[in-house]
Formats: sequence, structure tokens, C-alpha cells
Amino acid sequence: MCVGFVAPRVVPFRQRALAHAAPMMSSAIDLAAVQTACLAKIEAAFPLNARDFAASLDCASWSSGAASGEVVGFAGEPKLGWVSRSVTTAKSGAVHAELTAWVAPAFDLPHLYQTLSLADGRLSLTLDSVSRVDLTSDAQYLEQYYLSTLPWYEGIRASAPGATDAPPPDVFMRLLRSPMVLSLSLSDSPESLAAVTRACEEATERWVGWWQGAKEVNRMKVGALFVRDTKQHRMRFQSHTDVLKAIGVDSELAERVAQAIVGPGDEQYVGGAS
Repeated sequence: MCVGFVAPRVVPFRQRALAHAAPMMSSAIDLAAVQTACLAKIEAAFPLNARDFAASLDCASWSSGAASGEVVGFAGEPKLGWVSRSVTTAKSGAVHAELTAWVAPAFDLPHLYQTLSLADGRLSLTLDSVSRVDLTSDAQYLEQYYLSTLPWYEGIRASAPGATDAPPPDVFMRLLRSPMVLSLSLSDSPESLAAVTRACEEATERWVGWWQGAKEVNRMKVGALFVRDTKQHRMRFQSHTDVLKAIGVDSELAERVAQAIVGPGDEQYVGGAS
């Protein structure tokens, strides 16, 4: 990572979606295809079971005057608490696609988080392995999941054509980020799409590989992980709700879609991240 680098101002998805969109080479289909391929890698490693949770909230496929989208979710117990893939397309044509695999509290591996966004001729990528522990007090965890991946992150950053660093859209997403988050904005081109496709697939493969030899944590740690995960779920719910409301989706629908993405068991998170 470059110390002292000052990122240029990058307009977040919620604001770009309200503006007139520039012509785009890529499409929602392209972004969904990238994450469908990554989801297939997860499905090959875990016995995922499709759930109708989004349908029960009437937002498996949803539409409002401001935007439309779809959400699919899977359970993967005992290792994965919830896996979801979602795509949101704003009225302006801006697209946001997300894939997350939330680890169950019986294991302490990082959560997998990926987003792809397209607006105003820019293709944005965020890849992260969301920490489950306090990294300042767990040197082994820091080395295993973050410091060891530094060369890969730097390689992706250097090889992405015309990439600039992209800040997160809100404080909740900032709080969730790990030290090794990769968040880039690129010009929309076949080369950029190829670069983000490679990055997403390699990040997914690395995350799946971490599970080899993974063991359940002791019961005391399960409780601590559950508490931390609960707070992270609340932040995710609030972030999704705020972004959807900012592009014109009404509050009630925004909360249902956010809840579908975060997963079942999180109804208590409705109402904020406090």
C-alpha cells in the first residue's frame, strides 16, 4: 500500500445513482455473472441450501419508482451462517452487485465481502475479508489472514488499469473494513472488467482455501464471536437501508431488502445500528 497517497474524490454509489448516468460498456448482467461464478466456487466447497427468506419478505425480486433488484440467499450450516447475492439497479442505470458469505460463530475465519458497482463510466470494486477478532491483540490472526495477503493485494492494485482508491459510502462500512480491504474505482472497459473478475475469483478461491483444516473454536470464543457478528450485522443492515433510501427507495421496502441481504435471524436489527 502507498503511504501518503491521497485518493481523488470518488462520488459514492448513492449519489452517482441520482445523477444522469454516462454510457456504460459493462452491464448488470456482467457484474452478476462475476459474482455468480464466485458463488459457484463457494457452493462447490460448502453444502449450501437455497432459502426463500427474501421471498418471505416479498423482495426476492423487487421494484420501486427509484430502483429495482433481486436477492438470493443460502444457508450453509454449520460453517456458514448466511450467504447472499444481490443486485440493485437504480433508475439512472447505476448498478450495485454484492456477494457475502457470513461465517457462523463456531468458526473464526473472516467473513467474505465483495461488491461491484457501475455508474458514470466507472467500475468500482470492493473486496474484503472482514475480521472476526481485535487485530491489535491477535498477531497470529493478523499474519494468517492479512499480512500474508499483502503481495496479492498490491499486485491487483498495480495491475488494475487506471485504478484509483475508492472510499466507502458511509461510516458503517468504514467500521466493518479490515486493514487489507481492496477498494478501487476503474474506467469502465473490457480490461477493467477482466481485472475485477480476476480479483473476485482469486479472493474467493483464497477464502475457500482458508477453510482447509479449520477447526471449531471453544465455547467461550463462540459467545464473543456471536456478539461481534451481531454488531457487524447491525451495521450492514443500517448501511444497506441508508443507501437504498438515499436513491429514493421508500423506508419500508429499503428495510425489507436490507434484511433479506443480511439474512434471517436479524429482524432485531431493524431500527438502527445502536
